[in-house]
Amino acid sequence: GSRLIGVYDSVVAFGQKRALLVWQRILLPDGSSAEIDNLPASDTAGYAGLEDKVDFHTWQMIKGVALATLLGVGTEFSLGENESDLVKAIRESAQQNASRAGQRITEKNLNIQPTIVVRPGWPLRVIVHKDIVLRPYAS
Repeated sequence: GSRLIGVYDSVVAFGQKRALLVWQRILLPDGSSAEIDNLPASDTAGYAGLEDKVDFHTWQMIKGVALATLLGVGTEFSLGENESDLVKAIRESAQQNASRAGQRITEKNLNIQPTIVVRPGWPLRVIVHKDIVLRPYAS
């Protein structure tokens, strides 16, 4: 059969489930090829992009949020009313720094792009939006 050559959009948004591809060239079995002008890839139902396996890195996000929470909780403990001004100042400073670090960890984990994998041989369609002229083919 024929083979398609194309490119995919590597910028994946948070929550995205589909790999967005465009086909640029079709290679025919006789060795000839034709430019197909960036035709979008679609699944067998005609929806743009291909959806197969998606890893949202959920555990990594949960671990980051849990670590941020532990950092915040760990600095909340006080020694009661007997706490000196120095100890109170150190605790409050540690609390603020731990909170900022926790926020950075959480932001970083929320910015992890999903990993989208489309396995070889995945069914797809090429929706042609203009005429493609091919010379007669004989196998």
